[in-house]
Amino acid sequence: MPKPSFEAGNALPLPAVDLQILLVLAEGDLYGYAIKKAVESESDGVLNPEIGSLYRVLARLMDSGWVEEAPSPLTVSEPQRGRPRRYYGVTQTGLKVARAEVQRLRQIVEGSGRIALEGAP
Repeated sequence: MPKPSFEAGNALPLPAVDLQILLVLAEGDLYGYAIKKAVESESDGVLNPEIGSLYRVLARLMDSGWVEEAPSPLTVSEPQRGRPRRYYGVTQTGLKVARAEVQRLRQIVEGSGRIALEGAP
C-alpha cells in the first residue's frame, strides 16, 4: 500500500479515541453526547470517554483543524430545551488524517498475518 501523501501524517499514530471520533463524525455532524454514544457503540464499548475528556479531545481536534463546529440541523421553528447544542463535523484534513491512520493500522494488521498468533499465551 502507498504511504499517505499529506503533511498531517506526522501526527500519526492517533490515540484510539481521536480516531474513533473522526470516524463517527465522518458519518455526519453530531453534538457532544451523541458523539460519546456513537464512540461507545462503534467501538463495542471498548472506548467509553467521559464527557469532560470528550470535550477536551474535541477542543484539541478543533485546534488541529481536523474538527470544526457545524451548524445545528434544527430549524428555527423547532423548540429547544436548555442551552443550544453545539454540533461538530470533521474537516477535509480530518478525513485525510483518519484515512491515513486507518491505512497505517491496516498495514500493521496485514503484516501481522505472517506471525502465528493462534494459540500464543
